[in-house]
Amino acid sequence: MKHYDFVIAGGGLAGLSLACRLARSTLRSRPILVIDHADRSQHDRTFSFWSQEPDLFDSAVSHSWHKLRVAGRDGDRCLDLGAYSYHTMRGGDFHRCACAILQRFGVVEYLDAHIDRIEDGDRFATVRMGDQTISGTWVFDSMLDAGSPVVTGNGCTRLNLTFVGWEIQTERDVFQPDVVTFMDFRTPQKDDLRFFYVLPFAPNRALVEYTAFTGGRLAGSEANAALLTYLREAFALDSYQVLAREGGCLPITDAPYPRRLGRRVMAIGVKGGLLKPTTGYAYSRIQDDSMAIVASLLTHGHPFDVPAGDPSYRWLDTVMLRVMARYGGDMHTMMETLLARNPIERVLSFLDEESNPLDILQIMASLPPSRFIEAALLNHQ
Repeated sequence: MKHYDFVIAGGGLAGLSLACRLARSTLRSRPILVIDHADRSQHDRTFSFWSQEPDLFDSAVSHSWHKLRVAGRDGDRCLDLGAYSYHTMRGGDFHRCACAILQRFGVVEYLDAHIDRIEDGDRFATVRMGDQTISGTWVFDSMLDAGSPVVTGNGCTRLNLTFVGWEIQTERDVFQPDVVTFMDFRTPQKDDLRFFYVLPFAPNRALVEYTAFTGGRLAGSEANAALLTYLREAFALDSYQVLAREGGCLPITDAPYPRRLGRRVMAIGVKGGLLKPTTGYAYSRIQDDSMAIVASLLTHGHPFDVPAGDPSYRWLDTVMLRVMARYGGDMHTMMETLLARNPIERVLSFLDEESNPLDILQIMASLPPSRFIEAALLNHQ
């Protein structure tokens, strides 16, 4: 049975981000293995994030913007991002960038295999793949599935974040290539928070995505119908070419995801709770977490000394999720008010959990107090 110091189960965003951070550290002298059984070269997913600083995977960014647009039934607003930039990268481009980094250091092995199970142990964990078995001093598990452990119970809220997107090309110019439509609420809310998201790559090409935070599953036919209606009503489009499609459904919850799955196994990525429940963004949190794991290994000889997050932000996420679950159909008004009454830099800093106490108070003061007080006091079932 072959042994590695670090085994990464899953070669998606979280797995390859951690592999690259390990390869760039002094830990690269120790055996590292990534196990994956998926075609990551395809553009089946788009990662978007905002930042003020350069990023390790900047060469994978396909487009950046400095303005965001928020649209509703009462009009729309264009927001200058100031010190921030909004970036997007395609899944295939991220994969190629990460692989180029790993190839440059030449220290990470890659195994194309389907993982059946991971077994914890005292000195190492065992990864079983059919008739093949390997062991790892530390195993990092990013494989999110129906059996992934999530602690649930009183006080926890769970919603589904469903997104369906089409990258389209039009015969005439209809998009503003320098402005991201961050949220366009001009769609039936149906007691949920629903909006459109538009990433314009050119005046005649954009990714248009329908996003919904719902208590149940959203049918693909419903999302497709909403996209058809939006393109017709917002852009007067009946004819266009669909270049690519993407979609998915992610669990949105304030329930704790355990990071330590055993003595030698650690959850990373969405499986480790890195998806921010009130926004659905994970890219920047995964990058910070990958660096923290490497720092813990270097300092303590184990990966588990990573920041747990500010409990005040976890409480705020809990309150917001309760409001979304009970008043989803009114959330578009609250979001429009939030973005109208606060500078966008304050909002983005708040969503990054980097606000000072005064900014947090100003954010909270711009939201309807009665519903948030009710949610804060609610013993949610």
